[in-house]
Amino acid sequence: MELEIDQTRLLSALALAQTVADKRSTMPVLANVLLRATSDGHLVCAATDLMIALTETLPATVKSTGSLTVGVRHLHGVVRTLQPGTLKLRGLDNHWVQIVSARSEFKLMGMPESDFPELPDTAARGKKALTFTDVPGHVLADLIHKTQFSVSSDEARVNLAGVLFECDDGVATMVSTDGHRLTRYTCRFPGPKLDKGIIIPRKGMLEIRRMLDRVSGDVGLAVGDQHLFLRADDLSMSVKLNHVQFPPYKAVIPSSHQRRVQLPRAELLAALRRAEVMAPEKTATVRLQLSSGKLDLTADNPDLGVAHQELPVDYTGESLVAGFNARYLLEILDVIDGEQVALEFQGELDPCVIKPVDGPDLLGVVMPMRI
Repeated sequence: MELEIDQTRLLSALALAQTVADKRSTMPVLANVLLRATSDGHLVCAATDLMIALTETLPATVKSTGSLTVGVRHLHGVVRTLQPGTLKLRGLDNHWVQIVSARSEFKLMGMPESDFPELPDTAARGKKALTFTDVPGHVLADLIHKTQFSVSSDEARVNLAGVLFECDDGVATMVSTDGHRLTRYTCRFPGPKLDKGIIIPRKGMLEIRRMLDRVSGDVGLAVGDQHLFLRADDLSMSVKLNHVQFPPYKAVIPSSHQRRVQLPRAELLAALRRAEVMAPEKTATVRLQLSSGKLDLTADNPDLGVAHQELPVDYTGESLVAGFNARYLLEILDVIDGEQVALEFQGELDPCVIKPVDGPDLLGVVMPMRI
């Protein structure tokens, strides 16, 4: 393998591959990036952790074809230190690779391509190849952005460690929950019809967002039995789906409420941020007290002190006192686009529903805390 390639393009590809490669795996090759020089003048860069696979095709001046794999972290570190411009890559004996730029030369030890796992393909054996549907990349990114924060980070709770993605009749819904709060977002989306929802794992969502940050316009989307596939420009990605039962989220969303208060989103956000400073570090508990014409926010920390704020609101119902995690309230408010938000309550031990008054079909459900 011998080629010349633009340093900036290669650095960008390695930066993305580095987020996918598994540096802690017991399989050393998963920490590597596959480099393959093709006869049509391209360098193919691929990385996988067996759950996510990413491939990017870069233009290059190929003098001889070939392939090898090399540690992506060290290769990225080398390429990052080189000056912009053309650099040379050349495969050496025993799967070493030489990198030359101006008067700088590096040699890195690699591994053969045969050690690298086979990447998922849209043409499964014995089955018809999947059909890609062009979808707006910014809408898919927005669906993920508005729901990823409430995905569980507990790897033991596999059924909560991903986002539920439903799509039918030009409408898509994403739902995430960690057992303490839930987020649901629905919007127009000309995606493929899914007979049942799929669960995209947490890391898969993050990598899809990174890929979408690199492209503009539409992306191709296809869903198979085991994987979700995306392709755009010179990038392609596969994400292995979580085959578990997502909780019956519709039963968690309250169907009615006795108390509803409406107020400016910016004012509530600012008040909660101030309250969070004083709230207990582990629980971030704040007390919401709703009464005629006002909403009181109180954060009481035995080690620091007390913060109390009063927000004028249009409310004339029965009073209510309940405790909530300030961070959970802040995170859903951060992704709401409308100027006015509504908070709906049933009782003091029931969840709070937060949603925009005028805006997209987005809501958050936050479970109360004992105070």
